[in-house]
Formats: sequence, structure tokens, C-alpha cells
Amino acid sequence: MAVAQRRARSRYRLLLLILTAITLLTLDFRGFGPLEAVQSRVRDALEPVVSAADVVLGPVARVWTVMFTYSDLQDENARLQDELDRLATADIRSAAEQDAFDRLLSATGVAYVSDVPRLAASVLRDSPGNFADDVLSIDVGHRDGVAPGMAVVTSAGFVGRVELVDSTSSTVTTVSDPGLVIGVRLLGTGDVGLGHGLAGDASKFVVDAGLRWPETGDLSELAAVGSGVVTAAGSRYPADIPVGRVLSVEPSEAGLVQLVTVDLNVDVGQLGYVSVLLQQPEDEPPTAPGSPFDPQPFAPEPETLEPEPEISEPGAPPPAAEESR
Repeated sequence: MAVAQRRARSRYRLLLLILTAITLLTLDFRGFGPLEAVQSRVRDALEPVVSAADVVLGPVARVWTVMFTYSDLQDENARLQDELDRLATADIRSAAEQDAFDRLLSATGVAYVSDVPRLAASVLRDSPGNFADDVLSIDVGHRDGVAPGMAVVTSAGFVGRVELVDSTSSTVTTVSDPGLVIGVRLLGTGDVGLGHGLAGDASKFVVDAGLRWPETGDLSELAAVGSGVVTAAGSRYPADIPVGRVLSVEPSEAGLVQLVTVDLNVDVGQLGYVSVLLQQPEDEPPTAPGSPFDPQPFAPEPETLEPEPEISEPGAPPPAAEESR
């Protein structure tokens, strides 16, 4: 019983000492030296108690904090991850919107035919016709004023020709199609000829009719590599639409005609938007003899044969001589 009373008194004194220390530590009498000294001694006396309490209770406090803040931390992490995902998605959306804007600007920013009305159109990627290498489908048709034969372009140049037209869509034969013949002019020389897509290579175009090989053999008369090629005046399409740039110039097998290989300006496989030139198209280019679009203007003329002399049969009288006038 006495031991229990002593332990109770000891706990009472310890509690009283702690309360007194707290009271002294919380007092703030600046300039009062004795109190500051007492506060210092109390802090020194309680340092072992505070350190021991921190060692014992520190892990418990940390576990307690984690238990009651874990859910909040999860929510905060989820919020931060959602914010990061949103920013990443916004960046992708921004890039996609910029790409679409650039494509639209490329299709509609046509400066070389400012006097011809034009209509912007989207390329229909899910159209069955677009599985063909040299065919595109676009989302404009009769109701928009589109007609067969109209030229389709972008700011880079000639894309192709409208072939079939429905109410709300149209089919375009592209410049890469070997069957689409186009009248062109070489800017380096001013010469005019006929060209078409190169089979097996959608990026190339060949001019193989209408350009005579220099008779003198002077190669300076040929178009320079890198010089421009545009649609010619008097062809099916408006003049001066860019087509591409000269890659090479060679003579034909007969040595009479130039074969000009052209690198096309437009990659028809990467189009998102195009512009249709709303100009009434020509049915066919002029191909009369002497026209710059005559596919074979340099064909040699047939030779004139001399009449064979008549052979008289044996015993026949000689032919009568012409009477002199």
C-alpha cells in the first residue's frame, strides 16, 4: 500500500513538473533575465523526456498519420495523374488540330488561280474508291456546283480531274494516273507538250509528246533540272497550275522527242483537303495537226513515190510521141 502511494505521489510530482515547465516555456517576457534562465534550465531538464517520448511515440504518430491520410493521398495522386493525362491529351489534340488546320490551309491557300472560284473539300478516307492508288473521293458534288472535268488542286499544285459526280460526293482521277493526259508547259524553255503519270511510281510524271529534241544537239536548249512545270494555256485546265519540277530530260528511242521526267509537287496519298476549281471544263485538249497538244506533231511525212515507167510488150508498137505544140 505504501509503495502504491509513493508511486502515485511520484506521478503527481512528475505531472506537476511538466505542467510547470509548460507554463514557464509559454511565457514570453522579453528582457526579463531570471525567467529566461529558468526557461533554459527547464528545456535542458526536459530534453531527455522529450527525446524518449519522440522515440516511443514517433512511429505510432507516423502510422496514425498514414492511416488517416492514406485515402487523401490516393485521391491527390489520382487527381495529379488525371491532370497529367489531360495535359498530354490536350497536347495531342492541339497537334491534331494544327495538322488539320495546316492541311486545310494547304488546300485552300491557292494563289496561282485567284480569278477562278474554288470550293474546299475533304478527302473521304473511308470511301471504297480511295483504295485505288490513283483515285480519290471527296465530299462535294452536284449540289455544290461540281461537274465532271473540273480541276482539283491544293496550294502545292495539280491534284487531278473530277470524273464522276453524285449529289454529295465526287470521284477524282489523280495526276499520278498514267491514263490522265495533261497539257503542260516547261517554265525553263516555254515549250508545251503532253504528259501523264508514270506507271508504278505515284510521285513521278513524264512528258513524252510534243517536245522536239534539239536538231543541233545543243543541250542548252533543254529545260534545266529543277525548273518548274505547269499546266499549259489552251489545255483542259486553267493555265499555270504547278505540276512539279524537272528531274531529267532524255531523247526518245527515235531521237526526235524529249522524254521529260517530272517530280510531282503533290503527294496524292497524303491529302486531307483539296480545292475544286469551279470553272467550266474543256471536253478535250486541241489535238489538230500543228497544235502544241498534237501527240505526234513530228511524225515524218510519207515519202512520195515516183511513177514506174511503162514496159512495152514485145512486138507492140512504140507509144505515140506527144504532138509538138
